[in-house]
Amino acid sequence: MGLFSDIIGQGLSFLGGRSDSRAASSAAQANAAALTQNADKALDAAQPWNIGSIGGTASFDPDSNTGMLGLSPELQNIYQGSLDRSNVWGGQAQEFGSDPFAAGNRYYEQQQQYFQPQEDQLRTDAETRLLAQGRLGSTGGQRALGQLDESIMSNQNLRRNQSMGQAQGMIESLLNRETSDIGQATGMLNIPMQQALLGRGIGGDLGGQAAAGLSTRQNAAGLIGQANMGSESGAALRGLSGLFRK
Repeated sequence: MGLFSDIIGQGLSFLGGRSDSRAASSAAQANAAALTQNADKALDAAQPWNIGSIGGTASFDPDSNTGMLGLSPELQNIYQGSLDRSNVWGGQAQEFGSDPFAAGNRYYEQQQQYFQPQEDQLRTDAETRLLAQGRLGSTGGQRALGQLDESIMSNQNLRRNQSMGQAQGMIESLLNRETSDIGQATGMLNIPMQQALLGRGIGGDLGGQAAAGLSTRQNAAGLIGQANMGSESGAALRGLSGLFRK
């Protein structure tokens, strides 16, 4: 009768605790569901935020883990204009800078067209004067015209030498303009980049909450496991195993 009485007693204890174990398991599951929901919300909030301003936008797609940065239409026009001008300056610099000597000669030819009429006028005046004096065909007249030509040639050579330095200065100026416009264009890209950093920073500030939510969700899963260990089947097995240890 002793063993039979103990089995009956354990059975009654099992039936009596069945209700309590079910209630504990249901409460643990409800608590775990609430904690999991809060953890999911914290994880969603910890994603980078989309940011927009008068300067542009920075948007993020958590599904594809991609981001898109954009300038406002007004700044986009300025950005494109800067790049277009840089191409113009760079093209002109390349045209002159590929051959420094040719660039110097070209620069000289461009200036010479303004000096040529003056030089021609000097020759015409000298010949007219010598003709009036009756010396145009004489040795003295030819010597005077030769000296005039030497003076004109000397000034031309001086301008030609100066043109080399002037051409190099023009090439450097074009390259500086190209660099300046490229710098302006690339500098404008910092506007949406700063917005992206701001959106990432807002999400990052919530990262600690997300980590805490994950930890809480793990604890909730543990509570469910503990509640199930206290269920009717677990209690019955523990009670019956105690009988056979006597």
